[in-house]
Amino acid sequence: MNRLFQFNEFVELGNIFMECEAYLIALEHFNKAISLSYLPVNKHRLIEAYDLRAKAKTYLGMYVESIIDYSKAIELDPKDSYLYFFRGMSYEYLKLNEQALKNMKISLKLDPCNQLAVDMVNYLEGQ
Repeated sequence: MNRLFQFNEFVELGNIFMECEAYLIALEHFNKAISLSYLPVNKHRLIEAYDLRAKAKTYLGMYVESIIDYSKAIELDPKDSYLYFFRGMSYEYLKLNEQALKNMKISLKLDPCNQLAVDMVNYLEGQ
């Protein structure tokens, strides 16, 4: 089977298992997809794989690991406010409020209309 096809198939299957709340199985599929990232895969698809894997890890309480994945996705697309927001949420789950606030402010700078980021900045600054 073509490895690029496999990469996409693993991402799609992982996404399906995420929707079914089968996070461990989803995580396995995202791990397999990302292990193929040495191939010339679509950059946006790779960002999606890191993002979805980070989400699965967040649902499983693996916050440090989710931060690592969000950081890898941010390296690939440093202008995606969504990635900073969710990395900030992972920091907040760990009670690392300074890092959470920093990420929320970056998210808000990139997307001033993100009301969730506004609310989180207000919440974190009020602590």
